[in-house]
Amino acid sequence: MSQDTAPQSPQEMLRAAFQSFDQGDLATAFKFAQTLRAQHPNHPDVLHLLGLISLRGGAAQQAEKFIRLALSQVPDQVFFHVNLGNALLQQGKRQEARTAYDKAASLDPTFPGIYVNRGMFRAGEGDAEGALADFETLIELDPSLPEGYLRLGRLNSELGQFDAARDAYVRGLDVRPDGPMLLLGLAGALERLGDLDGAIEAAEKTLSVLPDHPGVLGLWARAKRRQGHLEVARDRLERVAVADLSPNLRRIIHGELGQIYDRLEEPSDAFDHFVAQNAAAADLLDTAGIDKQTYMAQVQNLSDGFTPEAVDAWTHVSPDDLIPMPAPVFIVGFPRSGTTLLDQFLDAHDNIKVIEEQPILLPLRDAIEKIGGYPNALATVSVEQINNLRALYLRQLGDLGVDPTKHTVINKLPLNIIHAGLIARIFPDAKIIFAVRHPADAVLSCFMQDFQLNASMAHFLTLKDSAALYEAVLSLWRRYQDLLPLQTAEIRYEQLIVDPKAALSPVLTLLGLEWQPAQADHVSHAKARGTIRTPSFSQVTEPLYSHAAERWRRYETHLEGILPRLAPFISQLGYD
Repeated sequence: MSQDTAPQSPQEMLRAAFQSFDQGDLATAFKFAQTLRAQHPNHPDVLHLLGLISLRGGAAQQAEKFIRLALSQVPDQVFFHVNLGNALLQQGKRQEARTAYDKAASLDPTFPGIYVNRGMFRAGEGDAEGALADFETLIELDPSLPEGYLRLGRLNSELGQFDAARDAYVRGLDVRPDGPMLLLGLAGALERLGDLDGAIEAAEKTLSVLPDHPGVLGLWARAKRRQGHLEVARDRLERVAVADLSPNLRRIIHGELGQIYDRLEEPSDAFDHFVAQNAAAADLLDTAGIDKQTYMAQVQNLSDGFTPEAVDAWTHVSPDDLIPMPAPVFIVGFPRSGTTLLDQFLDAHDNIKVIEEQPILLPLRDAIEKIGGYPNALATVSVEQINNLRALYLRQLGDLGVDPTKHTVINKLPLNIIHAGLIARIFPDAKIIFAVRHPADAVLSCFMQDFQLNASMAHFLTLKDSAALYEAVLSLWRRYQDLLPLQTAEIRYEQLIVDPKAALSPVLTLLGLEWQPAQADHVSHAKARGTIRTPSFSQVTEPLYSHAAERWRRYETHLEGILPRLAPFISQLGYD
């Protein structure tokens, strides 16, 4: 900027500084702010701007300092308190951040920025009810802004409430009919609800605004694939210049092409796309701060801690001393072993309530860790401590609106399998349903699936790591079975898709229940439920099919390197 065009007055310089900040030009904004501060060292707007620049640049501690200085000049400035909360949150000072947001709300409950930021904070804290309320308030304050509808829709989608997500996006589109992000959100919600025609229509409207957007194309293609229009979906995705995309968009396109080629029974092309999908996902691991070794270390630590000598050393706990509660039930197994399909069949029973993919067992694990290390502290845990953990589990069920005295409550989270020892110690009368699938199919399916990344799912980015995790998890499960008096029933995916009633018989016997005719229609139940959170949602809302069984044989040449590692489990589980 030349001297002739440079702003001269402080007001002009401040406006130019904020304009540069809004455009992402932090260096220019900082120069203006530094010049202004030299002239007006205590000007609250200048101090606040320096705080925003610091926050945008990742220097949250410096941002907090500047914003607090600004507030010392104008303590009732609502916007300053909101950004103070953001600076505190970025430092991990969550309680202080909550206080700052609440202070802003007490000063001016009509300021929209409060509810965007506090809503996101509450969602991150697991306070879904509070977050949803904040986003509704944002909409009430200014119904013309799409932000509130978008936040409301996205959070409901994350919660698995896809009908509520759809309704939020529809409300937003009533005021912004061509809002591309609202259309995209609606398309995603409709696809999850099984309204494929509606999803395609919404996706195509989005593409009319955002031509050839890879994320929208991926969603459109998934709906087309589910309708059976495989070649149409393939041909459109193959025209995408995938190499030019970000890792996240690359994984979407490659993943969908992999699924399409798999359905077309072209395994070589499918496998190449799954490799590319996972390579793109691997590029995101460092950015996300995910270390997959932490999960494998946890499994190994449990294996080391559960020895005959260690279990023999457990202090005796009489069942008569434990607080009474209905016996908890758990569905466990290696991921992609048919647990979501099993969930639908069981939840259709009028005396069963399945809790899907909620980590409510983990607070018990963390409490044991604090007592004296997990799993070692299981040996000496007292009756009082066990009763406290049982009460904690009951409270968490209550928080989810589930009453185990009214239904047989089943906790379905497959990798709870590694915590079967904890389950047996805290709930000695627990019942465990073990979902089984051919090991090669389970491992291959995990490799094919585009999971949300975390320390456990990161193992599925290569077949070698997938097989290694299978070996570690199933070996630990066998150890639990050898050492502990577990009450279990086994159900095989391959039998479930052929004869559900026969496959479920041992499970219902374990639960003391009879088969009900409503359980035969898992598709209607899944669609009516509308809250399937797992990657298997599209499969379980379709009639039973067999093309996923024995899939591994089509990919056998790609699996040669891992089949020897899986061979002992193939034999132990009774597969050919």
